[in-house]
Amino acid sequence: MTKANFRQEARLALHRGRAELETGDDQRLKYAALELRMAMEALTYDRLQAFKAEIPPKEYETWQPRKVMLMLLEIDPNVDKGCTLSMGREEYGVPTKHMKVVGTEDVLDLASLKKHYDALGAHLHMPTLKQIEQGPPFDPQRLRARCEKIAAVIEKVLSSSVFNITLGSFAELPCQRCGTTIRKRIPVGLKVIKAKCFECGAPYVITDKGAGQTLWKALQEKIHCPTDNCDAKIGVWRDEIKPGTWWTCHECGETYEITLGVKKHKTDSTDSS
Repeated sequence: MTKANFRQEARLALHRGRAELETGDDQRLKYAALELRMAMEALTYDRLQAFKAEIPPKEYETWQPRKVMLMLLEIDPNVDKGCTLSMGREEYGVPTKHMKVVGTEDVLDLASLKKHYDALGAHLHMPTLKQIEQGPPFDPQRLRARCEKIAAVIEKVLSSSVFNITLGSFAELPCQRCGTTIRKRIPVGLKVIKAKCFECGAPYVITDKGAGQTLWKALQEKIHCPTDNCDAKIGVWRDEIKPGTWWTCHECGETYEITLGVKKHKTDSTDSS
């Protein structure tokens, strides 16, 4: 599958938005707002694409930039903060004193999205009767100033010498249920985190043991075989403990299924129901 070049799409949208602003026509401001919104969307999707391995596929359907950024912030609290990347050679575990700056990244942060994205969108729809009767009149100078401000933010982001830096500590494991590789970021300061296979949904708990070592625990429950005189224990994943799940005992060969059960309710003389 071809990887979308959202960063280039952001550049093109910014160029079109700038062209609309330069006409000086107030009636063209709505088109400038539309292009700048698309540029913000493209930059946010570009950021999302960098975290693709850490996001459930169903979340790719999320298109609102603010929701995308909130989702990314759950993965990495620093995802909407700029940074400078420097590198240096380390000698036998001793940090180097000579670092070379590789580049600096500016990002489109959550604050900018909250401040500008919806505000621009308000000019892309026909105002309602209530907005016409009670709302302030259209102010082209104010909208133009906002468009110029967000265009400058987008230009700064696109001028970054490096971009989509996603450094971090990660743990990987082939899923014990389907074999798909699970990759999970280990946030700084957290020792125990939950993980789930994006392919089959198998749940795990990861414990950070330090020194680059992690312990993965499959979330399973051991169920004793109901067959008389059979001592076998069956491992059932927690997400499979629901009606319809069945298995065949590896010891006695009997097949069992999880079902809902109903029993008679005991009442007494004080029960008025």
